[in-house]
Amino acid sequence: MDRPGAAAIQAADRYTAAPMVKVGGEVDAHCTRCELVLAHTVHAVVDGRPIKVECNTCHSVHRYRGTIGKSSASRSSVGARAGRPAREKPAVIAFDELLAARGGATPQPYSPKKRFVVDDVIDHPVFGRGFVTAVRDGDKVEITFRSDVKLLIHGRA
Repeated sequence: MDRPGAAAIQAADRYTAAPMVKVGGEVDAHCTRCELVLAHTVHAVVDGRPIKVECNTCHSVHRYRGTIGKSSASRSSVGARAGRPAREKPAVIAFDELLAARGGATPQPYSPKKRFVVDDVIDHPVFGRGFVTAVRDGDKVEITFRSDVKLLIHGRA
């Protein structure tokens, strides 16, 4: 037995669509500054999904984050990322192996007056032992040290 008006309520439920997201519209999102789910104004939309939003309370602009309760598995399977293969991680080679590959050459003390060529092994008073990986502009060398890659001068009289 149907109640009068029940069909109208069911019909209304069928036609209630998700709110249309558009630039300038409002969505509920997790604010990174307020740390609450609050109303945000949409600044950018890609593929019908908000990307950048502004909190209507604190006015901070950040990436759209839906409610905190969503699982990361449901988020990662949505969109173009689901079809992409995983990115290969680059191989990590230890500095000592790279230094040993230089043929065990005897290290030269660094001096801005000396000239160096690629694969020369250098002892620097501050940066330690390294090797020349490139010669730039004729008067500069790129030297790889254990902690960093430095661009130093060479061949200055």
